[in-house]
Parts: sequence; C-alpha cells; structure tokens
Amino acid sequence: MSFLNLFIATLLTLTFSLNINAATSLNIQSTSPTAIQKVEGGPRTVIQAMTDITVQQPTATNLYITIVDTDDNTVLETETQKVSTLISVAGLEKGNYIVETIDDNGDYQEFAITVD
Repeated sequence: MSFLNLFIATLLTLTFSLNINAATSLNIQSTSPTAIQKVEGGPRTVIQAMTDITVQQPTATNLYITIVDTDDNTVLETETQKVSTLISVAGLEKGNYIVETIDDNGDYQEFAITVD
C-alpha cells in the first residue's frame, strides 16, 4: 500500500509543478512589454506558385527580400514598400532555396521554397 501512496504523491507533485509552470509562462507572456508594443512591419507570408512567389506583409514598409540557394549564394535581391510583392522564380534552377526577408526594424524571417 505504501508504494501506491508514493505513486499518488509523485503524480500529484508532478501535476502541481506542471500547472505552476504553465501559469507562470502565461503570466510572463501577458505582462511582457514586447507583446504589448506594436511595431510596424510584422509577420510576413510567402506563397509559392509554379513560377513565382508572393511575399506579403501587413503594412507597406521597407522590405528587403533575398533568395539564396543551398550553397548560401544570393540568386535574387529586391527591395519593396508594397504590402504584396510578386517575384518570378521561373529563371532559377531546380532546387531548394531560402527566401530571406528583413525590414528597417531588423525583423528577419526566412522561408523555404522549392523550384521544380
């Protein structure tokens, strides 16, 4: 019977500690000053079609777009201030590429694409 009591006590302790960690994490996120501040730019999306990609951003701010190959060679660079930018990848060789985006605030994001 003592083994069962030990097992139950261990489960309760583990459950209690997980609940404390979850509550602490939520509390930190909700009071974080970066979560409250709004920064221009923000999250971007890359949509790939057969012969082009579309880079979308929530606001029309300076955005620098670079496409690099698997050897980290830059194959295309462009700058835009549009909310939606269409880039042709028809001239690229078949393979995997990374679309790197960075705005004037230094917000960097990268997206993997495959050209077939």
